[in-house]
Amino acid sequence: MNISTSRGDDPAAVEENRKRIANAVGVRPEHMVYTQQTHTTNVAIVTKEDRGKILPETDGMITNDSEVCLVTFYADCVPLYFYDPVKKVVGLAHSGWKGTVEKIGTKMINKMVDNYGSNPSDIICAIGPSICQDCYEISKDVADRFKDMFKPENNKQMMIDKGGDKYQLDLHKACKF
Repeated sequence: MNISTSRGDDPAAVEENRKRIANAVGVRPEHMVYTQQTHTTNVAIVTKEDRGKILPETDGMITNDSEVCLVTFYADCVPLYFYDPVKKVVGLAHSGWKGTVEKIGTKMINKMVDNYGSNPSDIICAIGPSICQDCYEISKDVADRFKDMFKPENNKQMMIDKGGDKYQLDLHKACKF
């Protein structure tokens, strides 16, 4: 059921998969908007004019249009979901270690506030499934980036020093901070 055009699958099969998934979730395939993620904190404001497009170098999308279906892709990275039921705004973000250390979640909320007048206390956030801390080893240079961006007590909660300049990172916890 691959729906990505960047994995080398037969384009006709990808298109058929997109139609099947759209039908399963009750949207029109041509209303879907896709990201071409590059591990940035680039967040796009999506409108009707973007339907059917792939947005390059985009790791987050926000819309208030009920006729737009946001589609993002994940492997080990963290899916972040945002919903403001008052302003009827939704957002999705792809948060790998780079997006997490650069606080893409905060940037998403700020964009919702700036572009739609959302009140942060109204926004419901959820973290989707991703790689677990036991399976996610990072090097010292990456750990140092987290140490620079987060409070020491938070770093102790989200990183385990394995020695030898290797750490185990809990991306879920990092996204919460």
